[in-house]
Amino acid sequence: MTCPKEDELLAFTDNMMEDHELERITRHLQGCMYCHQQVEVMRYEQEVLKETLMEPALNDDFADMIIAGLQPYEKKRKKIRPWKYALGTAAALILAAGVTLSVSPSFAELLGGIFKSDRVDEGLQLASDTELAEQVDIAVEDQGITLQVEELIVDASRIAFSYKITNKSGKMLDPYLDDNDKKNMITLHNESGKEIELSSWGWSNADDHGVVEFSLHDIEPFMKGFIRMDVTEITGKTGNWRIEIPVDLTAAYAKQLAVKIDKSYEVDGVEIDLDQVKYSTSTTEIFYSTAYTESAKQELLKDIEEKGRQFSKEIATDFIGYHPRIGYRIEDEQGEVKGYYNLFANEELGHPVDLNMIGGYGKWEGEHEEVGKTSMVDTFVPEQEEEHLYFVLDTIYKTKTSDFSVTFNTDKLPYTFEYNGYELTIDSVEREADYSLQKSWKPIRREVTTRVKLSGHAEQQAPELAGWALEDAKGTVYQIFNSGATLDERDAEGRFKREIELISYDLQKVPEELTLHLIAETEAVKLDKEWRVPLFK
Repeated sequence: MTCPKEDELLAFTDNMMEDHELERITRHLQGCMYCHQQVEVMRYEQEVLKETLMEPALNDDFADMIIAGLQPYEKKRKKIRPWKYALGTAAALILAAGVTLSVSPSFAELLGGIFKSDRVDEGLQLASDTELAEQVDIAVEDQGITLQVEELIVDASRIAFSYKITNKSGKMLDPYLDDNDKKNMITLHNESGKEIELSSWGWSNADDHGVVEFSLHDIEPFMKGFIRMDVTEITGKTGNWRIEIPVDLTAAYAKQLAVKIDKSYEVDGVEIDLDQVKYSTSTTEIFYSTAYTESAKQELLKDIEEKGRQFSKEIATDFIGYHPRIGYRIEDEQGEVKGYYNLFANEELGHPVDLNMIGGYGKWEGEHEEVGKTSMVDTFVPEQEEEHLYFVLDTIYKTKTSDFSVTFNTDKLPYTFEYNGYELTIDSVEREADYSLQKSWKPIRREVTTRVKLSGHAEQQAPELAGWALEDAKGTVYQIFNSGATLDERDAEGRFKREIELISYDLQKVPEELTLHLIAETEAVKLDKEWRVPLFK
């Protein structure tokens, strides 16, 4: 598993990514506790920044202090042209008149519509040419800003719609709607008005249009309902923009085919249950679960407990995903590959890849450290022609504890070592000062970290180095947060370039000697005997 870079996590936090990128990061966060924590920190800092700037906590004598420090100056009057007053009057008239709502039957498609473009996934592009897609064109205007819903696709697996925001001159504005503090709410309701609880939904910016998508894979089916957009702030302006978009799933459910599979397979201590497949107009969804056998789980928990005694429970469990994962293909009857998930299928890339996959969703039972069953729903682009497909289990990914350690002197760097298909160099150990936000009169907090940077090369299917700890010469152990990347660049031996950064928030000074302990690693086990299951009755 390759962790996203910080700028990707920031873009994810700001909802400024394409749908497929949002799905990729979401799927990664389900199995990477470190990145999940990073995203939570970013969201917290955004919230603190907003609250700090809007409502700073000031000392009681703050006003007196400011007044005492003021220096008199001569104010120069600005010249205001009459037409600016006219604009102000027009805005006042709009406010007095209130909100205007319009529904226009004559909608001019923009280059065939967003859902026919490559700014959305191929499944939505396919659905855009069916009766499940419609031009909506519902608009509401307030404060000189118009929110307009243009296109709607209602499928049995998901609902998607596009909208745009324009000013009085018709200029397109940023479609991002901030959902902090519930200022802007987009919800799905059944016919009786009850809000549907969704496990996942996404937003993306497509050519200055907002695209919202609701996933319906784990809800109680309903035939009719509506989407409600309750927007109170657009581009910093407060107003009232409410739109209700009728949805009818009757035709979508009529087109959907659900096939019960209920097949199980056990290999190398991992159980895979293939539950069902749902064929919809815009998606093919595969429902399955993975878990360790009871004996394999107990052995793993025993090893994790031992690591906890050696270091700490937090180091052994907090940011390491021990749940098993799989990689598989989708084939037709002739064995032609139609799609795959999480496979080392490209010799030119040093990490697992997907083909024709739209996204995925997963959740595990119990607490993270219990390593219980994980239920997954993987979504692929549907085949345009009806044919018999097969699920082919190709690879399983298992995480186990490790006993590898490397000791080095911080004043004798770089230091190179080899381990299990890796050749890595410790390039630097540096003490850095980071700055973050806090709710205080002094909103900037200084935080010292120690960062260990490594680089090198690894074989394509070398195990993922899943967790580390740092120990000084006195025997004090420090928890580490790790990130890294696998690049497509290769060395003369065909190995792929790797970059790793290990961060400690507790080690305040760089000592002469340090030891890196590898806590866990994830290995890819390609099956000698593949499991092939028909995805049809």
